Amino acid sequence: MIWIVFALLTGVAVFSALWPLSRPAPKVAEDAADVAFYRAQIDEIDAERERGAIDPDQAEAAKALAARRLIAAAPQETPAAGAPVNRKIAAALALVFVPLVAVGLYTQVGHPDLPDMPLEARLKSAPAQGDFMVAVAKMEAHIAAHPEDGKALELMAPVWQRLGDAAKAVHAREEALRLLGETPERHIRLAEAMANANNGDFTPQAEAHIARALQMAPKSPEVRYFVGAAAAQKGEFERAREIWSALAADLPEGSPPRVAVDQQIAELDAKGPVAQKVAQPSDAQQKTINAMVEGLAKRLSEKGGSAEEWARLIRAYKVLNENDKAKAALDDARKALAQDAGGLAKIDAQARELGVDGK
Repeated sequence: MIWIVFALLTGVAVFSALWPLSRPAPKVAEDAADVAFYRAQIDEIDAERERGAIDPDQAEAAKALAARRLIAAAPQETPAAGAPVNRKIAAALALVFVPLVAVGLYTQVGHPDLPDMPLEARLKSAPAQGDFMVAVAKMEAHIAAHPEDGKALELMAPVWQRLGDAAKAVHAREEALRLLGETPERHIRLAEAMANANNGDFTPQAEAHIARALQMAPKSPEVRYFVGAAAAQKGEFERAREIWSALAADLPEGSPPRVAVDQQIAELDAKGPVAQKVAQPSDAQQKTINAMVEGLAKRLSEKGGSAEEWARLIRAYKVLNENDKAKAALDDARKALAQDAGGLAKIDAQARELGVDGK
């Protein structure tokens, strides 16, 4: 009987190996679970800030981190389709070698003569909840005994990060980079770990890793996002806005990464050059600001625009204390986006956040 079971299981294993090979190479699929999680995380941070549970600075840092991870969770490039010949070879190898290897291994290490272990007995012997920390301890012991195991270090880095041990996370990322070789993602993950260990601020070392990642992958959305984040942190708002605007233009309209980047741009506008110059009493600067805002208003009135652009106009008027114009812009946006339910939702959310009421 057991050999029949093994034959069935082997068939399942072979089918699992052949099924992906029988289809065309898929396009990159968005990891919906991760994207939804980070999107919800950003919304929750906003809600906590409105309730006063966290201060604005902490909220901004937390939202920036969640946005970085949302960008990382999004699809970036479409992989090339595998060659049909290679797929046929892989299928043939799977058909031949999976059963042979399975049977060979079992004859060496298996025990078909042993009695069954009923479900109840297995459940009683199952690890109790909380054994996660036991698993962590075993991994740590393994790494202590094998400090050159880069894969283990890379696996444990996010675990240590979530457990709050930022120093271990940074060390693990550094060692993984050294042992496994540099990739744009490893540089970015190390920069992120360094920032987390420094209260969310990028250190010069972290910036160096971001710069290296940009050299290696200048078109990567995640890398470009980090470059903009580092610029914004240093007060280089114009440069950050330029980087993020170019990134937003390359992302699909309405996609979660695009929404996250647009939101960062909107917040940058609120605290960036416009907000800084408003605090300065220069008449010339005030005229320049007004001209920029009115230019945006004119373009949107004549040519229309996205919900994000209308939201930026409403926010700009609010920052300038032009409340009547902010209300008028809200009404114009609602008319322009009347056929765009998603856009209207974004505009209404922006209005609620800013306390702007239209007609």
